[in-house]
Amino acid sequence: MATKVAESPGAPERVDGYPPYPASVVDRFLAWVDRLPVPAWFFYLALLSALIIIFNGLAWIDGSVRFPTLDVYRSSVAVYPVASLALVHYLNQVARHALAAFRPALGVGDSEYERLEYMLVTLPWRGTWATLALSLVFTATYISFTPYLGALLQRTPWIAVVESVIYAFGFGMIAVFLYHIVRQLRMVSLIHASATNVNLFRPTPLYAFSNLTAQTGISLLLMNYFGVVTDPATFENLALTTLTIGASLVAVACFILPLRGMHDRIAAEKNRLRAECGTRLETAIEQLYARADLQDLAEVDRLNQLILSLVTTREIIEKIPTWPWEPGTLMTFISVFILPFVVRLIAGLVDQLGIVGQLLP
Repeated sequence: MATKVAESPGAPERVDGYPPYPASVVDRFLAWVDRLPVPAWFFYLALLSALIIIFNGLAWIDGSVRFPTLDVYRSSVAVYPVASLALVHYLNQVARHALAAFRPALGVGDSEYERLEYMLVTLPWRGTWATLALSLVFTATYISFTPYLGALLQRTPWIAVVESVIYAFGFGMIAVFLYHIVRQLRMVSLIHASATNVNLFRPTPLYAFSNLTAQTGISLLLMNYFGVVTDPATFENLALTTLTIGASLVAVACFILPLRGMHDRIAAEKNRLRAECGTRLETAIEQLYARADLQDLAEVDRLNQLILSLVTTREIIEKIPTWPWEPGTLMTFISVFILPFVVRLIAGLVDQLGIVGQLLP
């Protein structure tokens, strides 16, 4: 019979062994969203609309933005926390599907599978609260270096307080999103390491988590590109340009690095199969020479067929890729990665053609 274990103050009760740790406040919120009578996307759209109206409404009341104008900066600030929450929700769904597809490679029972699934999609409550606490420190630092909020505090204190809360919510959700990414991708590496059935001739389970890592990287890229679109002056500022390029490289790392362990295991299995095939081929060739010396033509013919089969097998093994992703997954990520550069290049060409067109008679 399961026994209860002592918890820290404020933590929910749990049964010894499962779940391995209490769920975070974010996971409880996402579970509440799943229980709503409306689709999750509808809830997040409504939340985004409300935040945009509230944040712009404060400026309307203060008079810094004319009603009913929607300020681009204020509207974009509202996007980040909602997008962060929605992406955590979405990536958890992708992770569940990936783990289910990977299960044939795991070879674990139901209880261990449930434990791995819980750890893959559930943030620890301690780590999440620590992340939120750090985000509050960052928010306080940001506010202290923002003259606008200081002046607003002197002029309309309650608006300054509400805006500070919105900033705290925004930075907090972004921090949780990044914490979620780090932890979930680390779990992918651990799950890959625990696989017991690496079958290169049935590779579909081995590719399962590449969709999750690609979607994670794409999520970061889209957040990064959104920042560029809403702030056209990004590439005129060296610090912002460096940050944007760095974020894109982090997105690439999120796609590739969690798959490195499985890549190494596939490469090791490929080397084993290659060596085994080479040994059999060497033995068959030695037997062929021996039978040829004895003029045993029937056996020579059989061995020739065997050698041809082994050569074909070796060619098949050589063509097995060692990176665990489908070609379509890789192409999707590359397409998203290069999209803004292609758009910028086309825009530049259009401008050049326009200039040339004006110069032509």
